[in-house]
Amino acid sequence: MGTNILEQRMLEDTLETFQADDYSSVTPAQGVMLIDGWLQALENDPHLESVQTALNQLRKQLNSPTPDRSEVKSLLALLADQAQEIAQGPSAEGQWTGGLQSMGVILREFSNQL
Repeated sequence: MGTNILEQRMLEDTLETFQADDYSSVTPAQGVMLIDGWLQALENDPHLESVQTALNQLRKQLNSPTPDRSEVKSLLALLADQAQEIAQGPSAEGQWTGGLQSMGVILREFSNQL
């Protein structure tokens, strides 16, 4: 993770979207756009299949007319765990470690506010 420009851009975009303390301004449509970007960035990395699966499930929930709030919370918590696990893994590089750690914290906080 962190080895291509698209991954780097998606991490920056994600952190920028969630940098405000008030997450209520983040819409499902913004979430779907971020997910689509992440899926594109990660499409050639077979080691991140579980992340891709969770992203696809979250995308499906966000596109649903009546998303299951508990499922969304659960998926966000799972993605937070995965981001932090990757940040602590052997393939984490330089600034990626801090960025992924931050993303994990942000996703967990966002999940808790739902």
